Amino acid sequence: MAQSLNSISPAADEVLQNHLQNLEENGFTIASNVLTEDELCFLRGALDSIYATFDPERDGLRKVEGYHFASNLVNKAPFFESIFLRSPVYDLARHLLGEGCILSSLNSLEPLKDQGNQGLHRDGPPAPDSGPIVANSLWAIDDMNKANGATRLVPGSHKTDEPPPDDEAGVVYAEIPAGSVIVTNAHILHGASANPSGRRRRVMHGYFTRRGLSQQLEQREYLSPEVQARVSPLARKVLVLDGD
Repeated sequence: MAQSLNSISPAADEVLQNHLQNLEENGFTIASNVLTEDELCFLRGALDSIYATFDPERDGLRKVEGYHFASNLVNKAPFFESIFLRSPVYDLARHLLGEGCILSSLNSLEPLKDQGNQGLHRDGPPAPDSGPIVANSLWAIDDMNKANGATRLVPGSHKTDEPPPDDEAGVVYAEIPAGSVIVTNAHILHGASANPSGRRRRVMHGYFTRRGLSQQLEQREYLSPEVQARVSPLARKVLVLDGD
């Protein structure tokens, strides 16, 4: 379970402050070793099974063409019922969006060979004066680099509402090892890139919004009664299982 911002150790606090500075200056930060090797092994097998059984009626969202795709992950295994609360991801989401932030969706995408290229875009409208209203977390289940479709980011673009540059000036590629998580102010310009190698690039997306906004996937509707009965009180709050 995520620790309180007020209860973490001095060393962890220093790491957290570095992440917060990166988010403020660049609009994203990278947390290393968030997932263990055993967890990565589990996730690779679990996601492959979930991709193969995707059902848009049961799982709430349409399949994304050119990808292996999974949605409604919180409903798929006990592991997913709390992973979105893990530090430092949930701590950073709370910092960006407020203590009452909620999980909008937990999905997974994997670009197929020569697929996956997205135009640069922002998730949602420009941030209001009160600050960001959306944040995203990209959990690398495989090593991610230019050869297999690394996410592109324009550092600092979360501070403006300027359109994407035609020449993609200033773009950086998030080349990270498996087990790492990129946390973004989702108002940053970003987009997946193509996967010319066809090498595996499974990523899990934990998308957060401010409380009071609509969820991409309304968890109360799509989580089974069994899952809703056993998740923790904090998870219930973040999943909005008991209303606003």
